Amino acid sequence: MLLRELGKTGIRLPEIGFGTWNYSGGVEPLRAAIECGARLIDTAESYGTEEIVGEAIKGRRHQVFLASKALPRNFRRRDLLAAAERSLRRLGTDHIDLYQLHWPNLTIPIEEPMRAMEELVDTGKIRFIGVSNFSVRDMVNAQAALSKQRIAANQVRYSLIERTIEGEPN
Repeated sequence: MLLRELGKTGIRLPEIGFGTWNYSGGVEPLRAAIECGARLIDTAESYGTEEIVGEAIKGRRHQVFLASKALPRNFRRRDLLAAAERSLRRLGTDHIDLYQLHWPNLTIPIEEPMRAMEELVDTGKIRFIGVSNFSVRDMVNAQAALSKQRIAANQVRYSLIERTIEGEPN
């Protein structure tokens, strides 16, 4: 498996992760994937799979780089902090390696969720800040709103079928 650095974090991860969107395979196949070397597990509060992932990584947390995402409706500071706590509880862990804003929310100024994300880093509840499905402009604005941290990743939809991101201008 090819490894790549996550942003400028020094963390090297497999180029391909185990995504749990629309996942219904249960705990055992996910545990088997971890045993076979799956190290990057991706979930989100909206996927409804955080509890399954939590059960699968129980006793194996040290083997897994865990990524999860918050819904845009939770981008107010108080709501984002509460969403992270709920995800931590469902995942059965004390920290999420990469916590991401799942989609842009144009009704809430980006400064508010980004300050909350830095607060989550400061308290050790997340290790790295990420975004998902952000345009280049959205990502630049999100980075500008951070005072101490860097955005480690922008997870975009990309597959053999969905390749629109290839045409997006820098």
